[in-house]
Amino acid sequence: MIDPRQANKAAYKKYCDTLRINASGGLFGACKEFHGANAAIHVTAPINFISGDLYEAFYAPLLYAIPDLYRRTELLFSGNAKGGDWVTGHGHFVGTFQKDWMGIPATGQIVFLRFGEFHRMEDGRALESYLFFDIIDLMHQIGRWPLPVPSVGEEFFIPGPITCDGLVMAQQDDAESEKSLNMVFDMLKCLFTKDEAWRPYWHENMMWYGPAGYGSYIGVDGFARFQMPYESVFDQRRKGETGLTGEPGSDLDKVVKGHFTRFAEGNYVASGGWPSHGSYLTKDWLGVKASGQLFAVRVADWWRREGDLLVDPQHACGLRQGITTEVMGLDGMSFAPLSPANHTRSPIRCSPNIE
Repeated sequence: MIDPRQANKAAYKKYCDTLRINASGGLFGACKEFHGANAAIHVTAPINFISGDLYEAFYAPLLYAIPDLYRRTELLFSGNAKGGDWVTGHGHFVGTFQKDWMGIPATGQIVFLRFGEFHRMEDGRALESYLFFDIIDLMHQIGRWPLPVPSVGEEFFIPGPITCDGLVMAQQDDAESEKSLNMVFDMLKCLFTKDEAWRPYWHENMMWYGPAGYGSYIGVDGFARFQMPYESVFDQRRKGETGLTGEPGSDLDKVVKGHFTRFAEGNYVASGGWPSHGSYLTKDWLGVKASGQLFAVRVADWWRREGDLLVDPQHACGLRQGITTEVMGLDGMSFAPLSPANHTRSPIRCSPNIE
């Protein structure tokens, strides 16, 4: 009997491969075959939600803007979470930006649109999907920066795994998958701790690849230069990995849904939340002026484990992570409006210190 996880990966790989050479010729049929007729599809703001026809609602306008669009998939694996079978992918759509898209002016140059995907599968088709696109990074590439402040970290092209083994098509050892998943669970519980208890879980030379605006960092100390200021902008009332510290039934409790999935396959772990965590903003962050308002974050994470941290006293093996984050308000819209009036020239990197 075929493992349903393997069958789901094969169906997803077929979908990805159809778009690998040139999406314009096969995307319509691929979307119809892969997504169920009544699939619930969640997409990065300002789109937010699509019922059923992903091609007409999202890809047709994108293909009009980038006619030679094709897809590079650099991560692909599967797992089970909350009683459902999931597949995930991460990579870039690539092509020539020939016509305006969602108010973003075309430049005629080659662009890379970073994506991350999660699909809940049944019988080889996606019935529930979450699609993340780093639109702010696309704007950075063409010299149009939509945020009112510079990026916190370094902005550059995000590569695939250094091991070049991100397409996990072979069946993996369940014990290794469980080890990876447990390590991530344990590490996440150590975030937002005063003693930075998350540090021992990370490779000393790890790379943390963030979305545009957050930027990327090398090494544990580099990551701390982002994580600690980020943690400092929130009120003590939070909802996240360790549960709710605020009032049950509050707007925070209602808006923050937690993670819709988290699973591992071999050395790789994926997790997504819509939104996954939130609090009340007490300090300005990425140009958002703090007024005690609810601040919720949609997050998609991918990690790669190396070795066994419980054995290695030097912590020479650990986690490497890629992350795509979208900061949301109560109205469900992105805090960075995609309008020409909010465009400026390319950003200058600034210090992550938050005053």
